Amino acid sequence: MKKNFFIWIVIVLISSSGCLSINSSLNNSTVTNVQDRQQIDEALVAGPVLVEIGFASCPACKIMKPIIEEISHEYSGKATVMYIDSRENPKLAASFNVYSVPDMFVILNNDSEGYLYMTSDGNITKNREMARFIGVTQKKAITKTLEMAIELRQNM
Repeated sequence: MKKNFFIWIVIVLISSSGCLSINSSLNNSTVTNVQDRQQIDEALVAGPVLVEIGFASCPACKIMKPIIEEISHEYSGKATVMYIDSRENPKLAASFNVYSVPDMFVILNNDSEGYLYMTSDGNITKNREMARFIGVTQKKAITKTLEMAIELRQNM
């Protein structure tokens, strides 16, 4: 009986130890909460911007939150990761024609006509509809698009 209890304790400690270190590294989020487009424009001076639009109680947004935070940490200094809360800032979210969350996209740059978005296949478009990720999305798909935007910005 004591042996089974000891084994159970060891299993619990081993399985929970990995979770603790992951969560503690994500507590210091580098994701910027956006209140207006000017913040996005200012961030674009330094490089591409990954934007996620969602809200706190959205189940899919909760799934994406640690992924977006990981990306933010991994690409710190190369790209900016920003978040628009569609419930706290509905006008800003609506300006991007959001109809489902989470809605994510990479802005490559801007010009006199508006934002230039990076599509997942490496093309540049002014049509955000063609460049967005909707719902739970694999990290690799987002980072691949972000990598292409970073490379393109470095060569501009």
